Amino acid sequence: MRSLFEAMIQQGISPRPEAQIFDADTHLGSNTFSIGPSRTSDGSTFLAVNSHQPWEGAVTWYEAHFHSEQGLDMTGGLFPGSPMILVGHNRNLRWSFTVNHPDLVDTYVLEINPDNPNQYLFNGEWLDLEVRQAPIKVKLLGNLSWTVKQEVLWSVYGPVVRQDHGTYAIRYAGMGLVDIWEQVYRLNKATNFKEWQSAMRQGGFASFNVGYADREGNIYYLYNADLPIRTEGYDWSLYLPGDTSETLWTQYLPFDDLPQVLNPAAGFTQNSNSSPFQTTLDPDNPHPDDYSPTLGIETQMSNRALRALELLGSDESITFEEFILYKYDMTYWADSDVPRMVQMILDAPTPQDADLLDGIEILRDWDYDADPESIGATIAILTLYDLARTSKSFLGSRLVGGEFTSEEVLDSYQRTVESMLEHFGRVDVPWGDINRLIRGNVDLGLGGGPDLLHAVGG
Repeated sequence: MRSLFEAMIQQGISPRPEAQIFDADTHLGSNTFSIGPSRTSDGSTFLAVNSHQPWEGAVTWYEAHFHSEQGLDMTGGLFPGSPMILVGHNRNLRWSFTVNHPDLVDTYVLEINPDNPNQYLFNGEWLDLEVRQAPIKVKLLGNLSWTVKQEVLWSVYGPVVRQDHGTYAIRYAGMGLVDIWEQVYRLNKATNFKEWQSAMRQGGFASFNVGYADREGNIYYLYNADLPIRTEGYDWSLYLPGDTSETLWTQYLPFDDLPQVLNPAAGFTQNSNSSPFQTTLDPDNPHPDDYSPTLGIETQMSNRALRALELLGSDESITFEEFILYKYDMTYWADSDVPRMVQMILDAPTPQDADLLDGIEILRDWDYDADPESIGATIAILTLYDLARTSKSFLGSRLVGGEFTSEEVLDSYQRTVESMLEHFGRVDVPWGDINRLIRGNVDLGLGGGPDLLHAVGG
């Protein structure tokens, strides 16, 4: 029986979203780029550690300096409750993470025995589900509590959930691994690249891009992930048949086979939640043909990554001052979604409304830079926010290659102009008057914007 599984496939039903919807209230992205001695003006080595975390909450960065008489001397960022520095530097080396998005989770449709709801078909035999009852203590009021029991099921794939429409098993990379803090401790204690890479080989982190640099001048990029080695011939982005060992993966791609770049000829590496296949300049990039599509390695680029490649790739003698400017760059890559959206507005028939015309002239002179004084950035980014909220086709979060129609863009542009007139009485409003950081009595105008190297979401 594969009727349920086949029906899902025929309908194109997937257990995971194919794209993340961009939202003005969502904070997305992290950047890291390393520059080696061959590309800096004075032979220095630079590393940007720039993960984009919210201003408050459980995943807000706290900065700390850990020092012990046993050799621990590490400065960097950690989350509340973390026993070790997660990103930062010691006296010899430094590293940073950005989120990557390999396919690490699979969902299987189980065929349940019609005569026994606790058995499922696997390789032609009915196997017993492991069935337990998990006690869950629920606090009701004051000291009054109640313990309820929840069914817990397990299969050869991993955990199982029953639903009205079927029974499903889930398998994910890193199942059963609990050594992440030992790995982080070893990263903190490492004194050279060999020791640090040995700690990365340990495999506590199931994913993350990693950027690295050290005092010896080594720079390194690693697409770190526990990538399941899967059987060819299945669409691993959809639901999978749960009745065959062909879909039961048990091994990961070896560490040395992961996409990675060490000391490239171009003298720099970068990643901004982007494909590992465009880490630096060719020919030192990993090649997509060397990796099976079943691994689910992303090929998408972000505006931030393409802009970083543009800036770093065009400057063969980077000073520290330029490095800082690149880290806080506020300009959209010319072929990204925001300039493309603006061009749709400029190419449209000339409107009769004077305020819409004023906005168009502002956009015509805009240099794609989102500095606080820019009036073009105000119109463009607010139009982007409206487009994200109202478009049925715009599902991009990296602002490269997004799908949206000219009609959708023009409707968003008109609503943006109307809103600016309602709230400000004009359309030539500097971006820093709207894009503000407010915490307590502090009220600051900011530059930056979505998917810029100087990333700001609000």
